Amino acid sequence: MNKHKEENQEIAENQEKASETIVQEEQLEQSLNAEREGESKGVAQEDPATKKIAELEKNVLELVEKLSISEDKYLRLNAEIDNFRKRALRERNDVRVSTQFEVLNSIVPVLDHFEFAMSSVEQSHNLEKLFEGMKLIKVEFEKALASQGVELIDALGQPFDPRFHEGIAHEDSEEFEKDTVSKQWRLGYKIGERVIRPATVVISNGKKQPEGNGK
Repeated sequence: MNKHKEENQEIAENQEKASETIVQEEQLEQSLNAEREGESKGVAQEDPATKKIAELEKNVLELVEKLSISEDKYLRLNAEIDNFRKRALRERNDVRVSTQFEVLNSIVPVLDHFEFAMSSVEQSHNLEKLFEGMKLIKVEFEKALASQGVELIDALGQPFDPRFHEGIAHEDSEEFEKDTVSKQWRLGYKIGERVIRPATVVISNGKKQPEGNGK
């Protein structure tokens, strides 16, 4: 009888302990669930900021890469501009030297003829030969100028044009009409329409008017 009572008591105690364990397990599970739910909510709350930061970091990296590419392009372009400037300067110097060479090459024969004329006069003392030599030098010099594109401005008998003529005086003329070049003191020269030196001229007033007929 007592043994049976003890057994029942032991069973009751075990049941009570089991109930307490179940309750504790349920409480622990509820606690874990609450923690998981809190963690989940925390992650959900932090997620937009984390995503934004990640996007910003990505944008920064892209900008740094673009800046590096732009800087490289700038350095390359700057180097190309510097090379172009040096090449243009070198080509301009080459053109100047080439032009000087052409001019001098066309003038040297004139000096040769001048030396020949002087030598002939020294040997023969012939003024006629000197005159012929001077005329030859003049022809050669005009050829040298023409080879460089230089044209003479021969204004005699032409209407006065201030673009190509420099008037130094006026005179009455029976031969030339009013505002016509009646005398030319010095030839002019031009290249195309660009005047190197205007012709120095005297401008005609036309026929002299009789005194007392000024109307």
